[in-house]
Amino acid sequence: MKKRCLLITASLRIGGAEKVARDIGMNARRMGYEVDYLVFGDEVCGYERELENVGCRMIHIPSPSESYSRYMNTLKRLMTENHYTVVHAHTMFNIGWAMLAARQCGVPIRIAHAHSALTNGTDIKKSIYEHIMRRLILHDATDLVACGDAAGIRLFGKTAYEKRGKCILNGIDVDRFAFSKEARDRIRNDLKIRDAFVIGHVGHLAAVKNQAFLIRLLPQILEKKPNAKLLLLGEGEDREKLKTMIRDAKIEDRVIMTGNVRNVSDYLSAMDVFAFPSIYEGMPLSIVEVQANGLPCVLSTGVPRDVYFTDLLKPLSLECPAAWAEAICRTGRGEPGRYAALLKDCGLDTEEIMRKYTEIYERVETT
Repeated sequence: MKKRCLLITASLRIGGAEKVARDIGMNARRMGYEVDYLVFGDEVCGYERELENVGCRMIHIPSPSESYSRYMNTLKRLMTENHYTVVHAHTMFNIGWAMLAARQCGVPIRIAHAHSALTNGTDIKKSIYEHIMRRLILHDATDLVACGDAAGIRLFGKTAYEKRGKCILNGIDVDRFAFSKEARDRIRNDLKIRDAFVIGHVGHLAAVKNQAFLIRLLPQILEKKPNAKLLLLGEGEDREKLKTMIRDAKIEDRVIMTGNVRNVSDYLSAMDVFAFPSIYEGMPLSIVEVQANGLPCVLSTGVPRDVYFTDLLKPLSLECPAAWAEAICRTGRGEPGRYAALLKDCGLDTEEIMRKYTEIYERVETT
């Protein structure tokens, strides 16, 4: 019987959770699976072209929120037509629909994958929806996977996660993210920041990533470090808002916004300190990459402890911006070359992470 896998993701833009879905799909193809991706909306972005180039199929449909009945019908039609062996969903509470459809269609391996610890406040409708979806997930999924404990508890509930959940951390190609002096010199020359103290950040430009905090902080940092530059990698809906903030603060010559780049590892080597003021996170892949690079990092207490693997991380409350300015200015690189080996020893290399998914995919289940 032909092995087929359906990966359900909200999008395949450049990002941490999307990179995980991309890597899983690539690994599934190496295992002999035909891989389809189900994404929401018409926009073609991020990893889609490279996945199509290796034979994966992209299926674009409207967002489930436009019509849940239509979404359910679409799922059942796809699963009936394609006889998937694995359905692996990455869309948080909307996963409930996918698990229900997959069970009804006889898909043997049904994986619910939690990527975020975001809470939605006290909205009654959202709370009811989440309760229903969680019941579907717990009843119909064969496997509960999370990128970190906080994300797993958020989606599955504490009791179910502790009983059935499996934490599989987001992995990286450790060797590719190891510090490179050659890359550091090249990027700093290209950006004309050779003698600058470079504060770096990588992330989707959005409120939850909180790049605005760094822009507000930069004038304080410049008082202590007049040669400081803020290097922001990423794209997102907050780009224009952030550019306005930069202009209003008259620090245009101190901030570089690159957009999305594919050689993030090179840019990390060019940085002197990494700043990560996220309001919340699941298991941020960028912090794993930073540690492999040997780059010291000041990060918010909203980042879960699952990601702490080395002595490079300094957590601070977002309520103390002065402490952030002080910590950033006092931080510098030590011996970056030794950290890649430490990350490998922690089992965070992509090859080791993919082995864990292989064990799930290749397990024979009956419904």
